[in-house]
Amino acid sequence: MRRFALSLLFLFAVGGALLPAGIYTMGQSLWWLVLATLSLSRLYDRIKRKHSQSLMDIEVLSLVLLFIHAVSENTGGMHSPFLASYVIIVLLSSLYANFTKNMAVVAGIIFLEITPVLLVPPDEGMSIRLFFPFIILALIPSIVRVFLQSQQLEKEVLQEQYERIQDGVASLEVSLYPDERGNGAQLLEEKKEEEAAAYADQMETNLENLLQLIQSSHPEVTRSVVMLNNPEKEYLWVCAAKGRDDHVGIHRKKVLLGKGLLGWIAKEGQTVLISDLRNHNERLDYDDGSVPICSLIVVPIIDEGRLEGLICIDSTKDHAFSERDKKLVEHVAKEIIRVLHYYRGQQRLSAQTKEHATLLKFTKNLGSKLDLTHRLEATISSAKEIIDFEACFIFLVEPGERRMTVKAVRGYDTEIIGHSFPITNGLLSLIVKNRQDLAFSNTLYAKMETPPILRRKENKIFPDGCKIRLPSHSFLGLPMQIEDQMIGVVLFSSEKDDAFTTYNRHILKIMCNHVAVSINEAKAHDQVKRLSVTDGLTGLLNHRRFQERLLEMFDLVNRHPAPFSLLMIDIDHFKKVNDTFGHPAGDAVIKKVSSILTKLVRKVDVVARYGGEEFVVLLVKTDSALAFKMAERIRKAIKSNPASWKGEKITTTVSIGISGQPEDATRREDFVAYADRALYASKQGGRNRTTLYKDVKVTTLSEAG
Repeated sequence: MRRFALSLLFLFAVGGALLPAGIYTMGQSLWWLVLATLSLSRLYDRIKRKHSQSLMDIEVLSLVLLFIHAVSENTGGMHSPFLASYVIIVLLSSLYANFTKNMAVVAGIIFLEITPVLLVPPDEGMSIRLFFPFIILALIPSIVRVFLQSQQLEKEVLQEQYERIQDGVASLEVSLYPDERGNGAQLLEEKKEEEAAAYADQMETNLENLLQLIQSSHPEVTRSVVMLNNPEKEYLWVCAAKGRDDHVGIHRKKVLLGKGLLGWIAKEGQTVLISDLRNHNERLDYDDGSVPICSLIVVPIIDEGRLEGLICIDSTKDHAFSERDKKLVEHVAKEIIRVLHYYRGQQRLSAQTKEHATLLKFTKNLGSKLDLTHRLEATISSAKEIIDFEACFIFLVEPGERRMTVKAVRGYDTEIIGHSFPITNGLLSLIVKNRQDLAFSNTLYAKMETPPILRRKENKIFPDGCKIRLPSHSFLGLPMQIEDQMIGVVLFSSEKDDAFTTYNRHILKIMCNHVAVSINEAKAHDQVKRLSVTDGLTGLLNHRRFQERLLEMFDLVNRHPAPFSLLMIDIDHFKKVNDTFGHPAGDAVIKKVSSILTKLVRKVDVVARYGGEEFVVLLVKTDSALAFKMAERIRKAIKSNPASWKGEKITTTVSIGISGQPEDATRREDFVAYADRALYASKQGGRNRTTLYKDVKVTTLSEAG
């Protein structure tokens, strides 16, 4: 029904030229109504996909042509600027539809625009210029067709070259690592494929040289062809070919094992000598039909029971080959196996050389800095040069092996660094407890779409309490340990199946042994570094480090002015605590005070043990008024939280002095001296109090006056 309505619209559009007033004045509303109804119907079907795509395309094109025709008739007819829209429609149709449909579109345009002119000629008369644009329109599909055919031919040539490269790579990889057939150890895919392609190209040249020797030694040989086996896809492909003439006549299509004459010979693994092929109805798979083949020798290339390919020798003469020639070709097949061994060995040696060079570079880079973060990042970067992975984590195991912490990550949100979780269950926990590397494929636990009920039945990577959620098809975890001491775990994850091989594990285990020793060195260095700047009893910064931070602060405010304040804190009657309870009790009091100070101040502030029972707090971007409020909080908290010693509560108080920058001092020496003077005033005033230096200064001036 819809196509019938479209046909009527076409006829009315053409027949409108014969009407005195024209269809676009008399029946315009009805015509537009039918056109709009059909268009909306086609749009609805396009959304719902109710009809076949081919019919929909034809009807949509017809509606578009009718619309352009209607608009052009109302804006000047044959002289309307909207007629140029037909060029765009024909071009689009030529790119996305076949040639027959394109010509149908052009015919529709000519029918709509030319037929009315032929039926009712214009007043100015007929001329070739009137029809010239439509002649150009008719040529567009042919021009586009020729262009697309040339592009398709070029694409097919490039595709054939690409497939040859891929087949060459597969032929070299087949025995690279015999224990992992199809899963050869991987460098980064791009580098590996580039190198394998170069070796495959060299191998093809050497094989062609061997075939040239056959051509030279036997005048009856017309063509000699080497076909190699792609073990993953189970087909033979033409790797090298030589002909006596410039035109070799080779068709490089794939030969499925067991299909056709050559496929059957490859499957059976038997040498075949055929003296007369005239009655053979089917062409040989590699033959393009331009060379009449009469004689043929086919020898399977077999290495240790594994099919490597075929070598085919043909001739245009009957009975061209003898048993002696068959033996010669079998000997050439053995030489081809040696060529394959050579290039596979070269590729294996090159891969191992690169991996060993990476390990050497890694070892040097690892020792360049003692910083732990640098060494962990160097480990991940070097691992990336050896294997391809989506994500890598380095976990360090805490003493007691009850918890572990994320210390470095690649391919995951870095916010996870520092996250600590218990070692309870999951594959990660097994590595820690058993001290053995672990590799799994198809670890689908982390897939977000897996229902929680099913997840418990699958391989769970991370323990309960760990925040990491990672889609993973392949998982490799390697322990880092020194003797029986567990240092940590390096974990690799990939979204590919069977991404990590035994060879990967071997190389990376060597790396992990270096990393374990390196981490111990870095930890020892960090410990020495930390002890050099912190107080051994409290863990706070020591006097020397405090002076360095104070100097840094003054340098900073010289560039970016901002207030800051210093609290100098002294424990009241501390000697009495030591005399009454002993020095260990005094140490407990100092620890308690330092703990309260650390909890109350901000992370940006600096807390240090100044010496003995004295502490200092540097409050960043804080004036004296705010510093006074913080000091009072500290003073009251220390008084209300006594230290415990052997079941007894030791209540202590503190005296605090405050100086501010720049309101009290602009020099570092004065800044500390004024806080000390304010502290002395607090002690003189009865202890357990806070004093601002500006109050001390006012009192001193009053007394002097």
